[in-house]
Amino acid sequence: MSSISTILRAEAHRRCGIASALIERLREIAISRGAWIIYVQADYGDGPAIALYEKLGVREEVLRFDINVAD
Repeated sequence: MSSISTILRAEAHRRCGIASALIERLREIAISRGAWIIYVQADYGDGPAIALYEKLGVREEVLRFDINVAD
């Protein structure tokens, strides 16, 4: 399993197809390595990311928990 935790881009570069191109390239790599799924996550309120991911895949409602390891 591999992961990319965060991708940020400047406002001027939004809606230019960068995320779509990145995911398409990841699909190619995943297929070549025998993977069967790419998991993505968006924060509530991040409409553009949610819209993109819904266009590309199936929305799944999950619970995520952050467990703090420090006092």
